[in-house]
Amino acid sequence: MPPRRRHAILNGSDNMDFEEFEQLVLRVLFETEVPVTAAHTAYLARVSVRGAERHLARMVEQGTLFVRTAASDGVVEYYYPGRKPLVAAAGGIGVGPPSIMIGDPLLVSLRPRPNPMTSVLLSMLIPGAGHIYSGRASSGVAWMATTLMGYACCFLPGLFLHGLCLVSAARSTRA
Repeated sequence: MPPRRRHAILNGSDNMDFEEFEQLVLRVLFETEVPVTAAHTAYLARVSVRGAERHLARMVEQGTLFVRTAASDGVVEYYYPGRKPLVAAAGGIGVGPPSIMIGDPLLVSLRPRPNPMTSVLLSMLIPGAGHIYSGRASSGVAWMATTLMGYACCFLPGLFLHGLCLVSAARSTRA
């Protein structure tokens, strides 16, 4: 996913790039046996159900997907007409791409991006906490130790190091 935007959930926005959403839907279609519904894709894309419905409706308008309603429970499913089921070969070994499972890189890439402001605020309270929040625990511990040593030596070196820690925490969420 482009670094400019993995998900905007933290910022309160519900928009996901259409191309990213389309790739997610196609991956679900061709790598799993899971039926594609608005709720399922909303969960995977971390957008609202309404946002998923808008993107799915656009895919229907473009002719990429078709719509059907399950007779038993009335759930709207989206399907691709040329989709072939993933069949198991003799011996139980599946033919075709593997299913999406917990820990799959697709799901890992959907993790929301750390917010730079939250990172700075955490580092303001505890030096290095913003780095830990951003997933850089070793940097966070190093900043914590050096800033506390700076404060132990004298107030000004500690204050200077604390400022550098804040700048580094804000930049660590963009990298």
